[in-house]
Amino acid sequence: MIQKNKTGFTLIELLLVISIIGLLASVVLISSQNGVAQARDARRIQEVYGVAHALEMYYSEHEEYPDNTDSGDVGCWDNWDAGSVLNGEGDTFISPLVDGGYVSAGLSEKKPSGESNWEKCSYRYQKVENPCGGCTGTYAILYATCETDLCPTNERPVCCSDNYEGGETWDDRDISVFLKQR
Repeated sequence: MIQKNKTGFTLIELLLVISIIGLLASVVLISSQNGVAQARDARRIQEVYGVAHALEMYYSEHEEYPDNTDSGDVGCWDNWDAGSVLNGEGDTFISPLVDGGYVSAGLSEKKPSGESNWEKCSYRYQKVENPCGGCTGTYAILYATCETDLCPTNERPVCCSDNYEGGETWDDRDISVFLKQR
C-alpha cells in the first residue's frame, strides 16, 4: 500500500492567503495616506496661527496690517496674497512680515504639478475693508486650505458667519483667521 504525504498548500489555500494579505495591505495604505494628510493639515493650521501672531506683532509696531503684495489674480483669488507656487519659487507670502523679521520665511506650498490651481493655493491673505458685506472696519484675513475635515470651524466673526461676498457659502475645508484693525 502506497502512502501519500500531504505536504504544502493547495491552490485555494494559497489564493485565500494572498487575497487576505492584499486586503490588509490596502487598508494599511489607505490609513497611512489619511494620516499623512492629517499631519499636513495640522502643520498648516499651526502655520496660520503663527502668521496671525506675526501679523499682530507687525500691527503693534506699525498700527496697521500690511497690504497685499501679490498683484492681480494668481489663480487663487483676485487681489489676495497667496502662498502658492503659481507666483514662482521666489515669491514670499506676506513679504512685509518676512522683510521685517516677523517670520523667518514665507509660506509656499509645493504641490504636485497635476493638481488644480485651487489646490496649489494653500495659503491666502488679504487686508480688506468691510469683508463679507456685513462687517465694518479693516480686517486682515488669513486662509489655509485643508485636505481633510479637521479644519477648525466657526472661527469667523458673526458678521461673516453664513457666507462671504456674492452670497456663496464658506468651504468647510478652509481655516480662516479674521484680525480686526482697531
